[in-house]
Amino acid sequence: MRVKQGQPNGEADERLTRVTDYIRTTLHEAPDYPQLSRLANLSYCQLFRLFKRHLHLSPQHYIERQRIEYAKKLLSLNHLSIKEIAAQVGFVNQLYFSRRFQKATGLSPSQYRASRLADPEIALHPYSYHMGLTTTERTYGSFA
Repeated sequence: MRVKQGQPNGEADERLTRVTDYIRTTLHEAPDYPQLSRLANLSYCQLFRLFKRHLHLSPQHYIERQRIEYAKKLLSLNHLSIKEIAAQVGFVNQLYFSRRFQKATGLSPSQYRASRLADPEIALHPYSYHMGLTTTERTYGSFA
């Protein structure tokens, strides 16, 4: 979710754009709220208010929403296990990932994957393949 230009109060806040861009590039890492605040040159309370005003979400909820959206794309590709996807999107615990995913989508990750793979049109759609998917050393490694 990129901050849109032309918000009701004028142009989108560049500070929020810097923070959301950083979040999207570090989804696999634990959120570093002090770093987010430094990027915006705001206190965490001010950053929280900025998120609420422009995105109607807290920074924590925004991060989780981005992680779930990225997980949906990975699940549609069917070449990573649920555990690997959980690690790739920043959830250390696969069970916690599954609970949060199900709460957000109404389907477990396995059910979501099955529903995406059951519809052959989805796989053939030209925009269904997400370019830029990456793997990290945590994807295939242990969690120790």
